[in-house]
Amino acid sequence: MFQGEEKMIKACISIPLAVLFLCLMTGVAAPNSVVIASYYRADEPFPEFSYFWQDSKLSEWGTEATNRETLGGSIHVFLRNPDTYPLEVQDVFLQGVSLKQAIAFSTARKFKRSKIQAANIHFSNLPKTDMDTIIAAGEPIWWRVEPSRIEPKGLGEITVRLRRTPKEKNIDLAIKFAKTTVPLSIPVSQERPRVESITFSPDLKQIFLYASHPRQGITPARVLLDGTDISSGTIIGKDSRLRLFPIVCSLKSPLAVGSFHIFNVQFKDGSSAIAGIRAYADELRYGMWGARPGKETELEVGRAWLQEMTAHNINLQMEMLGSAAVAQFMKSEEGRQMMHRLGIKRVVGEPEKDPSPHSYYLADEPDAADSRVPDVPSQAKVGSLAQGLVQWAEQLRQINPSVPTMVNVDMTYKPDNWYIYGQVADIYAADPYYQTRLAEVYFSKPHLFPCYTKATFVYAVGRICRSACAPKPLHLILNCTRRQDKDRKFRFATPAEKRIEVFYALGAGAKQLSYWWFVPLPPNAEGSAGLATDDPDAQALWREIGILGAEVRTAGPLIIRSCPADLNVSCSKYLWVRPLLSGTDSILVLCVNDDYACDRLGSVYKPIENAEVSLTVPSWLKPRYVFEINARGIQEVKWDQSQESVTLHLGTVDLTRLVVITSDRTLAERLQDLYNQRFKANVETLFSEQTQAHAKP
Repeated sequence: MFQGEEKMIKACISIPLAVLFLCLMTGVAAPNSVVIASYYRADEPFPEFSYFWQDSKLSEWGTEATNRETLGGSIHVFLRNPDTYPLEVQDVFLQGVSLKQAIAFSTARKFKRSKIQAANIHFSNLPKTDMDTIIAAGEPIWWRVEPSRIEPKGLGEITVRLRRTPKEKNIDLAIKFAKTTVPLSIPVSQERPRVESITFSPDLKQIFLYASHPRQGITPARVLLDGTDISSGTIIGKDSRLRLFPIVCSLKSPLAVGSFHIFNVQFKDGSSAIAGIRAYADELRYGMWGARPGKETELEVGRAWLQEMTAHNINLQMEMLGSAAVAQFMKSEEGRQMMHRLGIKRVVGEPEKDPSPHSYYLADEPDAADSRVPDVPSQAKVGSLAQGLVQWAEQLRQINPSVPTMVNVDMTYKPDNWYIYGQVADIYAADPYYQTRLAEVYFSKPHLFPCYTKATFVYAVGRICRSACAPKPLHLILNCTRRQDKDRKFRFATPAEKRIEVFYALGAGAKQLSYWWFVPLPPNAEGSAGLATDDPDAQALWREIGILGAEVRTAGPLIIRSCPADLNVSCSKYLWVRPLLSGTDSILVLCVNDDYACDRLGSVYKPIENAEVSLTVPSWLKPRYVFEINARGIQEVKWDQSQESVTLHLGTVDLTRLVVITSDRTLAERLQDLYNQRFKANVETLFSEQTQAHAKP
């Protein structure tokens, strides 16, 4: 039974109260009951990064991005279809105003090959009183029913995205079905338990779930899947000192690929963390945008590109190839068989490009397109493409429900853009291009140089985006281009910068990574010159991307099922440390040498000698094995334990270290086998090429 099922009483006024009470107490669905839970989810603020959102100096932090009142949130209503026929939501009313009418589409401008139209309350013909009412209620931007058609005995979720926190203490919502309208009153609470992450094992029989509670000391009591108590097959990591709890659920039979489910973690104080998500499983994906250029007839270029991707430990080809040769080869039967054999998946924008892609790419940087939507006040533009993307995603779902959707959000109207689009797709992507920001400093904004001497921007964007999309996975896109602006050029990222950025991204909670982009530019052209450029710096970066790929993909089985956690950590000076819980048996400890700086010439750093990290291990985990994952595979780490703390003796830390603390005695061996089979030979070749490049005069 879901916490909040008392809302069904309002939905079923015609049912005798005693019958409803009996049904709720026994966990049996009440006759004709539909709404099983609802809540308001407030955006999580990150005041420590506000200078990035406002392009202000470190010494000039503003108040706008730190104030909760400038943030928004979303309404979530969970449904169960008790009938023998499909259930469809015809409309949702916010404070008595129809969202179908309020969020109106405009034909003035379309986006992405005319498939996506802009929608905004400012396109509607609402009376001024209604407009004032919904703006005071938070200003709706987009809404969705997932799935759009709820089958008999099935479940669904209504999401309504609001631009700002509602002014009233309660939101009045009404859900219109074919035969009835269900009224709800939803408290506008700023803090409540949250489901932070949900991922699935490859066979979809195991679920790795993380739930948090705003108050320390309150632990989970039980777990429900689609209203059924599955606590007996579940391991819950409980430690009253923490606010985050790992939960591993084992099912007797697998979930269907792409099927929608509702998870409910009930805490001992009677509160619940509830979230809906579709079931998808995959290994850690490590991708590249663009490919080796070539003509459509040059299929050998496409064949060689797949081999080059594999040699650099890339297993995901992103949308926007920039190569007719590669595009044509990937469409061919030979190309598809080769991709399958090499384990390479593809992100596509059109279903016909690939019958079994990694994901459907809904749009690239819709927030940038929002800025060009006419007839909308500037403060209300961001999110104008969101409702159209929701509709496009539903069309793709009808074509192939087994393929997740992805959307990438840029930098326009930050930080609102990241919050607003966070829940639109199954996979949320963002592109915090650090080198682009650093180039802007030198080209036009020198006063911001103190903000960008480090790549902290990547971590900051990752933090806010993971919060916005939770419990869905986050994909971060890192920059690997040289900026060309008329007669000015800004360098490629150094290998050191990219290594640090990857660790920042993982520390923020990213489950997938990719790089923009590979295709070169003519010498005098403007834009982004990719890695295929004949430049030693580009070649060095390409090698480092391959080396990093071996590391993160070796750790991939742990990263995929992980979630950032605020454990008690102490460490050597200048060492940046972020722990990730990985199920109930392991902790990943990400370490970065924070004694570095970057400028227009490159990056410099000083190794940390005799580095140590001590962290308090949660009470549910009994450490027995500690090892490091790096480009050479699995390495031993000196460590010792004192009561509840583990101390890692890391020695010299040049740039990064990835250490695993685990109770699983076979984990290191399994990961070493994975490394040997997939990455070892590639890494040896890359290191050999690196040595040869350094030896050149």
